[in-house]
Amino acid sequence: MTEVRLHEVELLPERTLGGPSDDEPLRGRLTFGWDVLPADHEGVPAEWASYVKATPGRAFRQLLMVCSFRPETPAAKGAFRHASLGVALSTPDGGEQPVARLIDPGERTRPVAGSGMGMSFTVHAGVLEVGVEKPPGAESQRDEWIVRGHGSSQPNPQWEFRRVKHYPLTGDHPVAALVELVPDRLNRAEVLMAAELEHRSWGIRRYRARLTPSVQAIVLAG
Repeated sequence: MTEVRLHEVELLPERTLGGPSDDEPLRGRLTFGWDVLPADHEGVPAEWASYVKATPGRAFRQLLMVCSFRPETPAAKGAFRHASLGVALSTPDGGEQPVARLIDPGERTRPVAGSGMGMSFTVHAGVLEVGVEKPPGAESQRDEWIVRGHGSSQPNPQWEFRRVKHYPLTGDHPVAALVELVPDRLNRAEVLMAAELEHRSWGIRRYRARLTPSVQAIVLAG
């Protein structure tokens, strides 16, 4: 078991042409936390355990992170539309870098009801006519991603989060990376967050936050 302590994150607005000049930092809408765990920690995905066993002589850590998105309030308006979490793995001398060998999730989905309609194609006298078909009494359903990971086997993995129909971007969203360490070096991770919120009066507003300033970077080993 692990206990991730969440910390409040202040989202700083990006200045854009036509945006409000007095836009304040957004507070109380995002919390972030992390933990660094051994590679053989209880609950590790089976694929990760197999990978570690198949690569003896190398050192690994699990980097577990949680982003918690909160609904809008009268004091902090706007609905989360999209967000991204980026991790930069490094050593102090900037030489060889730790690598996120495996990431989780690669993709997390939710079932979303579709229109249940399809396309029909008919040719009359050499002219293609396109029509719409809707099967009687049924709606189609498809899986839409809400979290998507990128950068496996890279030193800079990242995850995207988005809202989809009937699933607002709120609540806790855990992600993790199996990091291969650089031996005999200080291994660290810095985390950046970007988010888009939709305001009724301002439209789309973009924010950024450095979740782990360089002086407080996540130490993986050292």
